[in-house]
Amino acid sequence: MKKKKGENEYERFIALSDAAKDAEVKKYDRPVPAGCDGLVGRPLGKADVALHRKAAAMGRPQIGQGAKIVPVSIERGLLKEADAYAKTHRLKRSQMVAKGLRLLMRRKAS
Repeated sequence: MKKKKGENEYERFIALSDAAKDAEVKKYDRPVPAGCDGLVGRPLGKADVALHRKAAAMGRPQIGQGAKIVPVSIERGLLKEADAYAKTHRLKRSQMVAKGLRLLMRRKAS
């Protein structure tokens, strides 16, 4: 059945007989392969597989020997000042602490 002027797809489909509706949706009735959870597609090509592996391996970039979470206590006022400074200078708190530690160790060494 052809689409009439001013008629949307829904209206066109509703106007069909039951047999015509069945014929129209038959092309979408394919069995879903086991284990697909309803998602059916094509197998990935080599480039896509490589891209997915690269994305899966990504996470936080490792700097130096990686990171270790170290809980420390900092006076609240100082932390508030440090966070304001870090925000102003577009630094993360951990970056600022690392820079401060390096600066202190350099001064002690000389």
